[in-house]
Amino acid sequence: MEHRLGRTVRVFLVVLATAGLYRLAVVPWVEPRYRETVRVEELTPEQAAAIRARADRRLEAVRELFPPGAWEHEEPIVMESRGMRLLFKQYHSLPDGRVNLVPCTVIVLPDGQRRANSEKGRTILLRAPQGAVLEFDEPLDLRAGRLARLVGGSLRGQVTIRGTQSSVGANDDIELVTRDLELDEFEIHTNEKVDFRFGRSVGKGQGLVATLLPSQAGGGHGPNIGGIDTIRLEREVELRLEGLATGVVPGSSDLMSQSETEEQPVLVKCDGGLTANLSANVITLEDAVDVRRGAPKHGGDHLSCDVLAIVLGEAEQQMEEDPSSGLEVVEIQASGSPVWVQSPSAGLEVRADRLGYELQTGRILLDGEDPVSIHATGVELEAKSVDYTPGQDNTIGSLMAIGPGWLRAMDEKQLAIESRWQKWLRIRPDETGHVASISGQAEVSVDLQGKLTGAEMHFWFEQTPTQPTVRSTTNSLPKVASLNPLRMLVRGVVEVDVPEVAARTDRMEIWFRRESELQGSVQQGQGPEGTVASEVDVRTNAGKTQSVAGQNIHQPIPAIRPPVSADRKLLATGNLIRGLVVLSPNQNELQEMSLEGEVQLLEQASSANKGEPRLKICGDQLQVTSPTQFDAKAVVSGRPATVRSDQFDLEGPLIEFDRGQNRVAVDGGGQLTVPVADAGVGLDSFDLLGSGVPQTQMKEKSGVAQPLVITWQGRMDFNGQTARFVDRVQTASGGVSLQAGLLDCIFTHPVDFSRQQSAVPSQQTDIAQIKCGDGVQISSTSEVDGNLESLEKLFVRNLFFDRLTGDVRGTGPGRLTSTRRGEGGLPMGTPGLPGQELRQQPAVPKSSESSGVTFLGVDFQRGFIGNMNQRQMEFQQRVETIWGPVDTWDASLDLHDPRGLPEKAIAVTSDTLGIGQAPSVPGVPGRSVELSAGGNVLVEGDSFTARSARLSFSEVKDLLVFEGDGRSDAQLFRQDRVGGPTSSASAGKILYWRKYNRVEVKDARYLDLDQIGGANLPQIPR
Repeated sequence: MEHRLGRTVRVFLVVLATAGLYRLAVVPWVEPRYRETVRVEELTPEQAAAIRARADRRLEAVRELFPPGAWEHEEPIVMESRGMRLLFKQYHSLPDGRVNLVPCTVIVLPDGQRRANSEKGRTILLRAPQGAVLEFDEPLDLRAGRLARLVGGSLRGQVTIRGTQSSVGANDDIELVTRDLELDEFEIHTNEKVDFRFGRSVGKGQGLVATLLPSQAGGGHGPNIGGIDTIRLEREVELRLEGLATGVVPGSSDLMSQSETEEQPVLVKCDGGLTANLSANVITLEDAVDVRRGAPKHGGDHLSCDVLAIVLGEAEQQMEEDPSSGLEVVEIQASGSPVWVQSPSAGLEVRADRLGYELQTGRILLDGEDPVSIHATGVELEAKSVDYTPGQDNTIGSLMAIGPGWLRAMDEKQLAIESRWQKWLRIRPDETGHVASISGQAEVSVDLQGKLTGAEMHFWFEQTPTQPTVRSTTNSLPKVASLNPLRMLVRGVVEVDVPEVAARTDRMEIWFRRESELQGSVQQGQGPEGTVASEVDVRTNAGKTQSVAGQNIHQPIPAIRPPVSADRKLLATGNLIRGLVVLSPNQNELQEMSLEGEVQLLEQASSANKGEPRLKICGDQLQVTSPTQFDAKAVVSGRPATVRSDQFDLEGPLIEFDRGQNRVAVDGGGQLTVPVADAGVGLDSFDLLGSGVPQTQMKEKSGVAQPLVITWQGRMDFNGQTARFVDRVQTASGGVSLQAGLLDCIFTHPVDFSRQQSAVPSQQTDIAQIKCGDGVQISSTSEVDGNLESLEKLFVRNLFFDRLTGDVRGTGPGRLTSTRRGEGGLPMGTPGLPGQELRQQPAVPKSSESSGVTFLGVDFQRGFIGNMNQRQMEFQQRVETIWGPVDTWDASLDLHDPRGLPEKAIAVTSDTLGIGQAPSVPGVPGRSVELSAGGNVLVEGDSFTARSARLSFSEVKDLLVFEGDGRSDAQLFRQDRVGGPTSSASAGKILYWRKYNRVEVKDARYLDLDQIGGANLPQIPR
């Protein structure tokens, strides 16, 4: 027993010795050395009185920081250092060098200030009624009252951290209530629940970390604390922001009065932490941040994101604007996947990866990896990034949207409009309003009215002031109906496609004008009638936000629908297009349009009736007025300008087209081509002396329409029925050509330029009448087997020809020439006198290659009348006719040749001369020629001369008749050779049968019997 006890004692002594060795040798190396125990010496009464007096003086400087009845007013011990005060009542030192202070309050004054009520800077108070254990770098010196540098410590029980206002009247004091705080040199932290207040706003969370600022004076003697830098709540944060002077989403506060705004708190929740950076005036929340203002069922605002930063205004700025206002939020920055903002009161919904919102200016910045989307009342926008700042007094402000993106807008007074771009959309203020620019495959579409595309577009517009309402709408988004377009510029490959017009150009300039009726309907708040009204009824909720089952559901604007096809469509191309568009309640209308450079305008039928263009206009410049209306007007110029339609083709330097008046005019020389048919082709029926072809054969040849080409050098006017051509007019059809100084063509059927349906066949147009003036020349040629058969020319001052009735008349002086193969003309031999030797005339040979050429010339002074269908023509006043053989087709005979008449030539002078074709006689092919001359008829040949009042010739009877008028007889003079004897006869009527060379004299007055041979008296045929 004793042996075992001895061993136990020895083991105990060994362990005790080992522990002592460890305490003396090892512990000093592995554990920090504790400071020497603070020795508190006993104070004399005088020293205690001095300490209390000093504490009273120091307490006066901070007494106002504590509420009445607080223990800080009950003669606490006050120690101070530069920028810091320490208040307590009881204290005792701990073995490890720390000091236990009960109760304890720490005051951190603004950096560089000595008083708590400084005008600038925030005073921080840490109040621990249950005491604190603090550690200083030096022992406390109660007699000197100097405070050493605070190294760390802990505050037990309930702890209140309070920060005064950053400046007088700033209303941004801070208060946090928690438990068991741990205090390091520059950090305060706890894991306990925290209730806090910032101005009028309150909140709560779990866990607190407050970062302290070092003093600007450096790390000298005394505490090195200059204030609080950040306050962070670790998790489960809830925040109630009160008295916000502005809303948290665009336009929300603008729809409410200031009192309503302040009564609507902002509730913020997040699963992560909240960090309040007091130095930067920024509050940051993390992880599933949810921000709400007002009740959702009453149109409250809502924001959700992953990270939210709330930037607060500077105290000085807030005091200048409204000293009594609450928390002043300057900017909101949010990020998430995505950030979602919804404000039914403002009619706004936003989705983006990142959001920045400046509440004072209303500026919104949105961007991210995914496209940004904005849905407002009547407006939808999607782009890669958006930077929008609203203007003053509800003006549109400025916008930059980086593409690719699109914008769609619609309201009660307007059809939906959609814009798309690949580069950017930019809206900015301009001198007269605003300008909107779209770049990169820009496209603008209007519902049911078409679209416009180009490389870039620029729109100038102004905003109509809205009527003032009870509630201000300063920064709310403007209505589409309040935006009045002024002009537009489109560059690049520009294409326009609207129901009745399609265009393609390199540059387009458009001006806009709004009808006064639309302005009145907008101001009265009444929707337009017609198309827009019906569309609004069907799509009334488009673009609005509705509350369904407690959830706010945005009604998207319907997609843009293609335009309704029209019966006809204008297709325009050119290097430059200018236009004027009139905006009306029912449908926008293109009022004026001009094209320059390689202009081409086509009028195409509807898709169901597509085919050849009904109208095609080409030129260098084109001016069109009301192109989609029945009274459309167009002026086209070029070198030359051309107009082609299914009824005519037209060329000229300047062409004027008026569909309302059914008129086309050409200023300058040009050409008109018109298909004609019916009796004859073109001017072929103008057979001056008869071709010998039966009229029935002419009609058979004319069954198919042939083009009639008319050229001129002055001007043309065409009203659809009559075309007038001025100055050196030329036209040709078949073998007939016409030249005149003035030409009027009257058509059988009017050309209707306003005809709506090209599918309806029109009657074939033909020339009914021709009126010529200022000198007319008609040339007619005919060929047989490729050989020239006849050549005729007519020269008159004026000419009228009715191709339907055949009536023709001309105004002299004029001339008719005819050159034909064979004897042609008027086959009239030399008549023999009674008793002359009978000489049988050979038959007239038919036209052949070996036949000669005969010339006929007729000169007249007054004019002529006739009928081409009846093959009759009468020349009037001083008619001079000559015919005879010529050597060539270009040769002619002159009645007034000083050398006299050529051999075998015959000249007839009379007051009138009629030429016609008698009806056909059975057994005689074709028609026979009949000739009549009246009034002082003089017939001259190479060996005879005849005078009479009347002269007639019938080819079918081969009879030539000279007649007197009762006052004068017919006379015949003959001379066989020049210088030879002359024989003569005078009678009332002299009949001569050319075929038989026989003469019959009736009512004879005189006969020269010297030349009569009794055996040679001719026998009168019975």
